[in-house]
Amino acid sequence: MRSMQPDILRRRLLLMLGSAGLAASPLGRLAHAQSRAARTGTAAAAEGAGKGMKVLVVGAGMAGLSAAITLAEAGAEVIIIEARDRIGGRIFTDRSLGVPIEHGANFIHGFNGNPVAELATEAGASPFFIDNEQWQVFEPGGTEPRDFELDDVLDDLDTIAEKATEEADGDASLSLLDVIEIIDPVLLKEPIGNWALTDVYEGDLAAPLSKLSALHFDGGDVFDGPDVVLRDGYDMLPAYLADGLDVRLGEPVRRILHTADGVTVETTKAELKADHCIVTVPLGVLKSGSLVFDPPLPDKQVKAIAAIGFGRLSKVSVLFDEAFWPEDPHFLGFAGPVRGRFADMLNLVPIHDAPVLTMIASGDYAETVDAMDDAALAADVTALLRDMFGEKARAPKAIVRHAWSRDPFALGAYSFPAISAVPEDHATLAAPSAPRLQLAGEHTSLEFFGTVHGALLSGERAAEAVLAARKG
Repeated sequence: MRSMQPDILRRRLLLMLGSAGLAASPLGRLAHAQSRAARTGTAAAAEGAGKGMKVLVVGAGMAGLSAAITLAEAGAEVIIIEARDRIGGRIFTDRSLGVPIEHGANFIHGFNGNPVAELATEAGASPFFIDNEQWQVFEPGGTEPRDFELDDVLDDLDTIAEKATEEADGDASLSLLDVIEIIDPVLLKEPIGNWALTDVYEGDLAAPLSKLSALHFDGGDVFDGPDVVLRDGYDMLPAYLADGLDVRLGEPVRRILHTADGVTVETTKAELKADHCIVTVPLGVLKSGSLVFDPPLPDKQVKAIAAIGFGRLSKVSVLFDEAFWPEDPHFLGFAGPVRGRFADMLNLVPIHDAPVLTMIASGDYAETVDAMDDAALAADVTALLRDMFGEKARAPKAIVRHAWSRDPFALGAYSFPAISAVPEDHATLAAPSAPRLQLAGEHTSLEFFGTVHGALLSGERAAEAVLAARKG
């Protein structure tokens, strides 16, 4: 299994999500069914295993849509209940700046063999392949670190990756910050060191070093190949999957009553009954307790929900009259004095030929950004860009963002390996909650937590479990 420890500029979220109105062709839907069957090793859909079954799916993100289409193609009657007034969940594409801006999930992480890449191809998406060699880092005053400085800091990160688990010595209470302070405390005092720690750990895992488990921060798996941005907007994928499905928007679910005979889902508008229910709400919602299960979820799942971390990541996209930064790099980095303060930026010039930067705040600074009003945020962004590029930097012409930590239907970005959590907690959430109840979502994926492909595969897994239970 490959480590989930990312290479520099290898991956960028969230994390964590309307509709593009793209109709799905029957051929494309058939191709999706065939590729899913190849992954799951089942022909349940072709056998009509779901005929006569009614299933309620809570949440119209990638996990919910994936579960629903799997069940529908098996002949089941499926209703998707979505709290928002749009589909997609934490895939949320904004076109108000004239080009697609991703407030949530931004990348297909690892294109080779990735089921989301397969889906994008079937949907006719136009991919832009990220070149990991196309990045440029700046320090305050506009200087750039010398090559040997970057090489040294990457060597330091390799050392941390190699020694962190050994240094933790089985102590689940230790954070990644704790072991870095033992292995290489100087790294935390250097701006270039803090940039690297942000880029590789805090920005990728959507959590401060102080909250990441020293034992399991590098858990999970990855797909090979480059990361990809969809030029048409990520939201074309949920739109593709949702075509023809029964999706009820604007209906937050308040209570799920499940028995040995069936389920009743109470929303703010109605009461729905079915044979089974698959719940795909984000981990932040499960942690909040706003969704009531009657009877409660099993104790093991309740403990896993509490243990797994649910992170924060703040993405701010800013439009200018023209680019005053280097136009060729796919990413820009800022090695400033505050760790996580817009250390990474996606450059939309090569992707959309637009003078737009998507600036990413992570770690503790993500909380600071989410608490800022628009004026304070614009001032903060402008000050930082002037630190990088001097007086040629201008104030943004327009600025857009979505504070996921304050979104009541998310309450954060995506799951991460928190202190005292263990990888098996994800598998615990993937197990049946009751004979008629399943959970799905990226937080239920042991291998691919925190990713869109993890969410998609979890939906397929939950749907297949429902179909298999009926066979049994």
